[in-house]
Amino acid sequence: MDEDIEAIDQRIRRLAGLSVGRGCFFAALAIWCTMIGLIYEPVLSLKSGAILTLLVAAVLLLKAQTVRRYSYKQTEVWILLDRQVDLLPAHAQRLITQALHQMYLRYTLFAMLLALLFWGLALLFSVVGKPG
Repeated sequence: MDEDIEAIDQRIRRLAGLSVGRGCFFAALAIWCTMIGLIYEPVLSLKSGAILTLLVAAVLLLKAQTVRRYSYKQTEVWILLDRQVDLLPAHAQRLITQALHQMYLRYTLFAMLLALLFWGLALLFSVVGKPG
């Protein structure tokens, strides 16, 4: 039975990563399109990317803080599990929301690091780009 719970837990974690990662991919695509649209002004493009990425990080952090308040049956992870797991509802609630919480925090860290990279590149381009 413990092996079954461990297998279900691993599947839930994998699906939580897929669910959060998919949302972050679409946000990243929108940010990338904005940055490409501003490519004529590289510093502005990088600053815009940094600000939008920080906005995504803030939303992910907010989601991480509120995910435990909602029913596991309202999550994409539950839908991806085909709504069929051999767990008690309380146990499913804990496993799914805990996995989502961890994934939101992981992607928040990634977004913050990317925003920091964008800010650093914007600073570098603004210093190097000015004539002498």
